[in-house]
Amino acid sequence: MHDVLQQAMYAFATQSGAATKLVVFCAQYLVFVMALAWLGAAFMARRQLTLDTLVRIVALVVVAYVVAKVLNHVVVDTRPYLIKADHETALTGVSSDNGFPSDHALLAAAITTSLWWINRRLIWPFAVLTVFVMLGRLGIGAHHTLDVVGSVVIVIIVATIVALLPLPAALDRPLLASSEASAPYPDRRRAM
Repeated sequence: MHDVLQQAMYAFATQSGAATKLVVFCAQYLVFVMALAWLGAAFMARRQLTLDTLVRIVALVVVAYVVAKVLNHVVVDTRPYLIKADHETALTGVSSDNGFPSDHALLAAAITTSLWWINRRLIWPFAVLTVFVMLGRLGIGAHHTLDVVGSVVIVIIVATIVALLPLPAALDRPLLASSEASAPYPDRRRAM
């Protein structure tokens, strides 16, 4: 398989020690930085979060993961570092199972897409970080372009279906009640 983007990222990653460290960080750790930033965004929006939002985010993650695992048995794509013709070695610890789809790219795309229900202004910065995760996975020799793009496509399709699911109106209530609404005697408080 001749994957120009993957080979270019691998060449970039192996040109210097700094490039290798950058690519390994993007491939291995950036998704965890994204997860922490997502938790911060969710915390900042905690008053607006609803049960509906929570159900949709959980459905997105679970269904995307299940679809990815099913497709892992359908689409076979040997990881680049395992292909003798490419003469690549993995730049960090990488499993030797089927490369399609990329779990790291899937998680990064799910984190980004879930922001649709939390804070849409953050989607673009997170999308850029997702691209860096994808490029990192290519650069370390863990995946082909098909693997990382396939992960994003899976998440987008699942998110679209989840967004269109009609959920009961009862779920559209805040997870956290406002402090005034949860006060024992809200009418007395106003009178004082």
